[in-house]
Amino acid sequence: MPAIVQQVVSLHGELAAFTARSADGWGTGTLRTEAETVPITGKLVGVRVGDAVALEGIWVDHPRWGRQLKVRSCTAVRPQTADGTVAWLASTLPDVGLGRAKKLVERFGDELWDVIEHHLDELTKVEGITPARAKAIQEAYRKHSAQRDHMIALRGWGLTDSQIARCLEQWGTLGAVIDRVRENPYQLAQCVYGFGFKRADEVAMKAGVKFDSPARVAAGVEHVLDEECAKGHCFLPAGALVRITQKLLGVQSQPVATAIRTAVRSGRAVRRGARVYSRRMDQAEEQCAVALRRLLGRAA
Repeated sequence: MPAIVQQVVSLHGELAAFTARSADGWGTGTLRTEAETVPITGKLVGVRVGDAVALEGIWVDHPRWGRQLKVRSCTAVRPQTADGTVAWLASTLPDVGLGRAKKLVERFGDELWDVIEHHLDELTKVEGITPARAKAIQEAYRKHSAQRDHMIALRGWGLTDSQIARCLEQWGTLGAVIDRVRENPYQLAQCVYGFGFKRADEVAMKAGVKFDSPARVAAGVEHVLDEECAKGHCFLPAGALVRITQKLLGVQSQPVATAIRTAVRSGRAVRRGARVYSRRMDQAEEQCAVALRRLLGRAA
């Protein structure tokens, strides 16, 4: 019997409420659209209550709570209506209550976002907004926009919201996640649960890492050693390691040989004659040898 494919739906509206129910960011809440208020469940990363959001997900029927949207992705967007803009301004920007937010929308209309971004002197024409307040408003708006853009970039590189949440657990902020991935996407495989080399390599390619990047080749070498270990091999001859890594990455032999030397110098791999070990396997073999010597000494 063929599997039932659940249709993905898209909803736009205001995040009216959200309560995290677990440490990884999963929770429940409501989305207020133009037509209705919709119960939602899932992980919402990079947004907060009051934000205008675009959600993608599937409808599910909970035995207790009824019909809900199970969120697969969530992106903060600019509010699309005057009321939504007023609510967002009042809840997000400093020293902007509902009254001042209404005045901003009435005065600038659709040009409001451009005014905040580029024309601070225009903001001061609204009663109660001093130059200092205008600057604070601009800084808060840019910070919020940066978070939205970071989420868009990370999704464009192929990360899911759940994976982004795990990155946040590791590195703290969306900006830090972006910096880490740009610096070396293969850190994902080393530092974030759920990522392996192949998944990190997909992200790296989408993030613009060069095919023969030293970081990619180095990560490939370590991945091959780990994979061979999982097959029961404690080490690989250097020549075999070069050939297998070449085949995996589609690169020439010289970058692989260079990556092996670099891994040995840094201590991430150990070379004993023609044999190349991962650091973990070399330490394990040494510990086994020590234990055997100890046992043999007792037997004597």
